[in-house]
Amino acid sequence: MSKRSLIAGVIIGFVIGVFAFPLMVKFSFKEMMFKQVVSPYPFEKTVQLIADRINKQPGWHVVDIIDQRKEIIKYGGEDVGNVKIIKFCNAKYAAEMLKDDDRKYMAVKMPLSIAVVEKSNGKVVIALMNGYLNSRMFAGTKEGEIMEKVVRDIEQILGFVHFRFTIFD
Repeated sequence: MSKRSLIAGVIIGFVIGVFAFPLMVKFSFKEMMFKQVVSPYPFEKTVQLIADRINKQPGWHVVDIIDQRKEIIKYGGEDVGNVKIIKFCNAKYAAEMLKDDDRKYMAVKMPLSIAVVEKSNGKVVIALMNGYLNSRMFAGTKEGEIMEKVVRDIEQILGFVHFRFTIFD
């Protein structure tokens, strides 16, 4: 291989990488950052089942269940259908995360949320942030270590739908 073709290959590879990588991220970001799984149960039963499973998971408790539909209508928005957000927390993990001043910024993601939505086709979907990907972004840090524990617990909470965190579906 000549020096000229090697240089040309490097330049072409660089240019493709500069344009291809952002496009790949743009088109796969939603699937990477957010996880959705269809529930086999009706809307209200799914909300109640998740709340019960959170409260039975050692250390976890439901902080609030927000009826997003009701809130939107109350403050002048149009009806979006059934949407509830389950806010939940583990005091031990939260204290471990927030006790160090350098990690207090993580409070912005607390308490955690799981959304239950009923789509216009009648399917009930459970949606949440990809905790696995978040924990990998903090790999090798105390934040990542705590997030890994949270990921394992959430997988158990959502075990009734065989949920597992992955990078892609």
